[in-house]
Amino acid sequence: MRMAHGGVQLMNWFSIAAELQCDWRNDVEGFGALLAKHLPSYQNIIGSYMGAQKEFSK
Repeated sequence: MRMAHGGVQLMNWFSIAAELQCDWRNDVEGFGALLAKHLPSYQNIIGSYMGAQKEFSK
């Protein structure tokens, strides 16, 4: 807690990964795999997104 009292913004791995990703155009497959590995419930969202992208590209 001392760091937070000093003004440091505490972050977890998910927020850091999202900041590094910046947008979904760079490496959506790799980022999606990372999220699916560590957040199994998020896997449905990743699958839905990938399915929509395949439909859109037809």
